Amino acid sequence: MPNTQASVMALLQPFINQNDGVLDYHGLHGFLTALTICPAKLSEQDRNEQIFDGEITLPVATARELNRLIAVMQTGIDRGFNDDGDGFTLSCEAELEDHDDDALASWCTGFMVAHFTNEQDWFANHEQEVCELLLPVMLASGLFDDEPEFQEMRQDGRLTEDMCGQIPEVLMELYLMLNAPDEKKSSPAGRQR
Repeated sequence: MPNTQASVMALLQPFINQNDGVLDYHGLHGFLTALTICPAKLSEQDRNEQIFDGEITLPVATARELNRLIAVMQTGIDRGFNDDGDGFTLSCEAELEDHDDDALASWCTGFMVAHFTNEQDWFANHEQEVCELLLPVMLASGLFDDEPEFQEMRQDGRLTEDMCGQIPEVLMELYLMLNAPDEKKSSPAGRQR
């Protein structure tokens, strides 16, 4: 939804300019994707503090419009996971760029910020599978670059590219794992028994 993207970007821009911790549009999309896959019990205020990296005061009309646009974005993300047509898509290309303005790294950072808000829920069931599926997002976020195993993966350009390309598919698997009823997951062709 280009109009939603432009509107959200316009509302976020003043805060992005003032504070390096604020999620940009792609970071916000990643953040909301994680909340769609594994919902956290966050009030609008708590959610916005995560997005803006701390408490913020917005004029009532601005806050209302921001919350409305965020709800529209999250509804679109949820539809993507439940759509038989095009399905879920990232807000950017699933590849890392060689410059500072890296949309995928920003998207994955936003995803991980939301993941950390309710990490225990992600790992309550299927811990090993969830860890493995999160690996491409963790790698692309750059948040773990100090760890030797991530440094080693980053040095292999082909591996990094392959892992980044898997992110949309991995997200769909995570969504199904954490949201589909057990009967659907274990029954042939997703039919309930």
